[in-house]
Amino acid sequence: MKKVFLYALMLIFSLTSFGLVESEFKVIESKNTLESNNLLLDINSATAGDMLKSGISKSYVDKIVEYRDITGGFRKLSDMTKISGIGAKTAEKLKLKFKEPKNFKMKRFNVNKVDDKTLIYYGFTKKEIQSIRKYHESGIFRNNLEVKKVISEKRYEELKDYIDY
Repeated sequence: MKKVFLYALMLIFSLTSFGLVESEFKVIESKNTLESNNLLLDINSATAGDMLKSGISKSYVDKIVEYRDITGGFRKLSDMTKISGIGAKTAEKLKLKFKEPKNFKMKRFNVNKVDDKTLIYYGFTKKEIQSIRKYHESGIFRNNLEVKKVISEKRYEELKDYIDY
């Protein structure tokens, strides 16, 4: 019995030495490999549980879910920086867990009823928000021409498909 075992070991060693049997190797996956294997989460559809399982802290998960509930989701991963408490460095770390969103359209919002947090989520600056609030002191927006006068033309063009009055 010992001889058979010894011959088997010698046979395996000699086959490995001559390259007839592949030796063990370690595979290192890049981000692109992970994405192609669908190991990255879809930021617009991943459940809170999925995000928690992937190692994202509950406070960030709650903020991401709140942003999705208000706006409908993320147009791009860099939109995470619009969320209070998620700066550029944190967003870069979180980007490693998500794949870039595709074919997404944000929810519409009523510019007369929306709160400041929602305006920030849609990309309005503090100055633009102040201008909107100042306009509300004298009345409400009734049409797109009034909105264009208060915010920049560029911002209006970016968001015209999402603004209701």
